[in-house]
Amino acid sequence: MRFATRLGAAVVLGLTALSPLAARGQQVPAPVIVTVDVQQILRDSLVAKDVQAQMDQRTDRYTKEVTDQENELQKTQEQLEKERSTLAPEAFNAKMREFQRRYDALDNRVQATRQALQQSYNDAMTKVETTALQIISDIAVERKANLVVAKAAVLFEAPELDITQEVIKRLDVKLPQVQLVAPQIAPNAAATRPGNVGPPASAPPVGAVLPQPLR
Repeated sequence: MRFATRLGAAVVLGLTALSPLAARGQQVPAPVIVTVDVQQILRDSLVAKDVQAQMDQRTDRYTKEVTDQENELQKTQEQLEKERSTLAPEAFNAKMREFQRRYDALDNRVQATRQALQQSYNDAMTKVETTALQIISDIAVERKANLVVAKAAVLFEAPELDITQEVIKRLDVKLPQVQLVAPQIAPNAAATRPGNVGPPASAPPVGAVLPQPLR
């Protein structure tokens, strides 16, 4: 997760800043430590909960849309199976090519939507992470701390070192909500693949597994 990585980098930079003092033989300041639970911030803050709720709502909506389209393709498959023995080869092949086109279009759209939703979520959480990091930095300065450690790396600590709840409290006030940007999926995002115009042998067989929904 990017948030944890940034926090880890901040700690490393803090240690690096102290190292020249030791190299010159000067006294290294005694560590003043605070700890923070990154995962709890990303789970319990109001903004994190709001972003996740928006993500769940949009995922559910797109999943329903995909399911409806899957049902239509399933009906087409069943109809093709019934018509296989009665249609002329040319007519059956034409219908199979059309089925291939719709199948690939749905598959491509599911993938494009999944990626767009994930990007929207990542963008929103980046705003949350950036704001949380600034709050952590502010609290560290207030407490004259020269080392911030993620709780995941701590085996034992005195309760007063933990600034997690204070970070969440300030984050709830400073950034209570981030609007999840609606993913932009172009109508032609599910472009036809070159192979779709080939012989019907390239088409999924009748009864093939359809593209999986977003969940």
